Amino acid sequence: MDKDITLMFLTVNKVPESWASFHKEKLLEAADGAPIITVSTEPMDWGTNISQKGYPVTAHNIYMQMLRAAKIAKTKYVAVAEDDSLYTKEHFHSFRPKDDEFAYNMSRWALHTWGNPVYSWKNRVVNVTLIAPRELLIQALQEREDKYPNGTTNGYGGELGRPNVEKTLKLPHYKLVQFNTVDPIVDFNHVNSIDPLEQSKRKAPAKLQALSIPYWGEAKELVKNFK
Repeated sequence: MDKDITLMFLTVNKVPESWASFHKEKLLEAADGAPIITVSTEPMDWGTNISQKGYPVTAHNIYMQMLRAAKIAKTKYVAVAEDDSLYTKEHFHSFRPKDDEFAYNMSRWALHTWGNPVYSWKNRVVNVTLIAPRELLIQALQEREDKYPNGTTNGYGGELGRPNVEKTLKLPHYKLVQFNTVDPIVDFNHVNSIDPLEQSKRKAPAKLQALSIPYWGEAKELVKNFK
């Protein structure tokens, strides 16, 4: 596999301990030797660890931590890896955007950690699937930090390249490209998320649903790891 990409692993260390161990195993497997920068609230003894202790837990802060990680990465590309999403080698190593594009993998299924164990899919760009040219990401996020040095109103943040986000933040527009992998990502919904709908268990599954998906198998079995 090409080692031209660095994974930026983001966590506030609120996921269950057993899940964190399972997630680390799967992430290292998916990284396939690519370097990992761990951005965490509590110290971590793997990857190149930088602390976000003391930073607010907001959507805006997620992007500021990505900026910090990207600035110390050495590779041409960087990829987001969040602590509640499972990734595959194919996701990190099969696609590269052009130098002026932010890329998002649309093969992403959500899995609630409460209620009926079912995967659901929605046609939406999300940050957990981002792969980007490192220099472009630094440029775009530095513009965001420079414009909002004290944070955005209500901690608002959103995906790079999404026109509605850039319009709201009054920032320059960047190109966005979508890609798909055969083996999908799984994004877990849980009560320790920053999303109020997940915190209150009011977030409903999308209409397109499946009991089993390629690579990850049955939803009722995979969700057992989040405990």
